[in-house]
Amino acid sequence: MEFSDFCKITKNYPQERLQVFIDHSNLYKALKEQDPNLLLKYDKLAWKLAGGRKLMRINIYVSRLDKTLEPEPARLQEAFLSKIQSIPLVTVNTRPLRYTPDGRRSREKGIDILLATDMLSQAYVNGYDSMLLVSGDGDYAPVLEEIKKMGKRVENAFFKSERSYALRNAADIFIDLDQAVLDGCIMVKKPAPRKSGAG
Repeated sequence: MEFSDFCKITKNYPQERLQVFIDHSNLYKALKEQDPNLLLKYDKLAWKLAGGRKLMRINIYVSRLDKTLEPEPARLQEAFLSKIQSIPLVTVNTRPLRYTPDGRRSREKGIDILLATDMLSQAYVNGYDSMLLVSGDGDYAPVLEEIKKMGKRVENAFFKSERSYALRNAADIFIDLDQAVLDGCIMVKKPAPRKSGAG
C-alpha cells in the first residue's frame, strides 16, 4: 500500500490506540542493504506511521552484544540503547546475543519469542486497538493471525524487496517502507575522520 493511501485510512481513526513493535535486527539489516550509511530515527518513524492516532508505546527488540567479546561494538550499542531509551514512549527489550565457543557471533536467541509474546499479551490485556509490526520476518505471520482473532487490526511495514509473502497476507494493512515513509525519519551517518600522517 502506498503511504498516501495508508494516511487516508489512519486519519479516520484519531481515537484509535496504536502500539508499534520493531524487530531491530531485522530492520537494521534490511536498512543497511538499502544504504549502509543510513541511520533510522525510530521515534520519527513510529509517529509517522501512527498517522494521527494515539501512539501508546514504541517497543524495540534488540539482541545485546557481549562487552567482553566485542568491547567497542558493545560500547556503541550501549550508547545507542541509552539514547533511544530516553525517548518518550519507547521501551527497549533486549536478550543476549548467542556466541560460539570461539567467541564468534552465532545467532539471536529469544528476541522473536519475546516480541511475539508481547504482541499477544498486549492484545489480550487490551493494550491497543491496532498494532503495527516493523519486520519482514515471516515467522510472525501466525501470531498476527491470532491477534486478528482478538478483534485487533494488524498492520505490517517493511521494505518491499525484503518483505515476507506470509507476513503480508497475515496483515490487514501492509505498507512499504519507501522514500515517502522514510523521508524525515532517516539521517546519513557521518564518515569517520581521516587520519592524518605521512604516506
